[in-house]
Amino acid sequence: MQTSRWTAIALLFALAPLIAKAAGADGSWTWCSAPARLQPTSWGRPWHVATWGSDPGSCPSSSGYTFRTISAAVRCAWGGDTIYVHNGTYGPVSISNVWPSNDILITNASGENPVIDGWSSVGDYQSIFSIWNARHIAVQGLIIQNTGVPDSEHGGYGFKATNASDVKVYFNTIRNTARHGVVLEGNSMEVVGNEIANSSMRNQWQSSNWWDASFASGGSIRQWGLKFVGNDVHDSYGECVDIINASGATVEGNRVHNCLSGNVYVSNSEQVTVNRNYIYANNDSYTRSGDYRSVGIGLANEGVNSGFQLNNIRVTNNIVEGTGQALRYWRSHSGGNIWDMYANLYVGFNTFARTQTWPVRFDGPDGNPQGWNRFRQNLVINTSGWDWFSTVSWTNWEVSKNYNYSWGTSTTNPGVVYAGGTWPGAYQLRNDASIRWTVPPWSEWDAPNQDYYCQNRNLGDWSYGGALR
Repeated sequence: MQTSRWTAIALLFALAPLIAKAAGADGSWTWCSAPARLQPTSWGRPWHVATWGSDPGSCPSSSGYTFRTISAAVRCAWGGDTIYVHNGTYGPVSISNVWPSNDILITNASGENPVIDGWSSVGDYQSIFSIWNARHIAVQGLIIQNTGVPDSEHGGYGFKATNASDVKVYFNTIRNTARHGVVLEGNSMEVVGNEIANSSMRNQWQSSNWWDASFASGGSIRQWGLKFVGNDVHDSYGECVDIINASGATVEGNRVHNCLSGNVYVSNSEQVTVNRNYIYANNDSYTRSGDYRSVGIGLANEGVNSGFQLNNIRVTNNIVEGTGQALRYWRSHSGGNIWDMYANLYVGFNTFARTQTWPVRFDGPDGNPQGWNRFRQNLVINTSGWDWFSTVSWTNWEVSKNYNYSWGTSTTNPGVVYAGGTWPGAYQLRNDASIRWTVPPWSEWDAPNQDYYCQNRNLGDWSYGGALR
């Protein structure tokens, strides 16, 4: 890290009031630190689940009882209670018609690694862990795995919540699913610190017309309030992270890589921030029709009959490299009542590096772009032979101060040390670089200024999710 940058930061601390690091609404996340595990309440009752437990005919009158199944324990829990799941392998879990006023926390017992296994018997559209018509359920520290893959058209989900709200999915490992690894439909959802891997496996033959994802917000209703933070999402034979029909979503601090059809995809959504994610492909195992790798960050309106027109989207401080394209707005032409249009996009302070084709491409929407769209101060390392920024409609676009952000660097000397394929430390600042990598406070009115005080951005700064962290 260059000396001048730290000198500048020290001067700012000396001359200006200290800027508080921004936290999530529940205080569990700051811009500069990894998310924390959920903790039991001080006043809630403890319950246990173990393979040697038993499910009683009626709920115990005192706490501490050991159940055989998670579902039975939840039926007896109150808001604020904690259910500790002990070592062992358990069958699929179904929770329904539960509406506590505070979270029921389902978590692994300390130092233990319980497994919820589909035993390859989860049916079509069923899930290993299911929540329906419920609220205030938090699931943490479990290994949720194995739906089986019957064929290219059928299969199950890993974790699914529908007709639900205030569901938290923290630090689980969710893997080996035929369809979505995680799909949530409802409001006020949080997905934090998980590893979601080997999903959409039914599409490994690329013969299905359906594109599942490692994670998706459900596409049939409008949804409000989604946090997708600090997850490790990888190896998907579909898309990886789908933000669909959402108003107010944060996608931050995730590592997303090796996805067949879109690493991070935002469609029919508004008020979405995609910030400080590391998105890449480092092999050709997931290429469509054997040609190109998927898009790093995709934006679209898929023409469905619910959701929002793409509006007020911030894409900031991400590293996207080795993908087919880094950033793409896709005009879907698929009908529906959502106008295929975008408005008020802000793309700033990202690194888009070594894509196979255009680093950035915006298809023409239905008419001229709306609002004022800004593409500013991004570092684009373009070796593709294609234009670095391509659009068929420049109307309502400001494109400025890109490539070199913006002091003394160039397209051939971008101010970073880069060694292709060596992911750790791939983007360390050169000793003589004058480039700044995070947003100087107040330099861009709609950029996340708090990121200026975060760590240097390389692979080691991203959270590695999962139950076995």
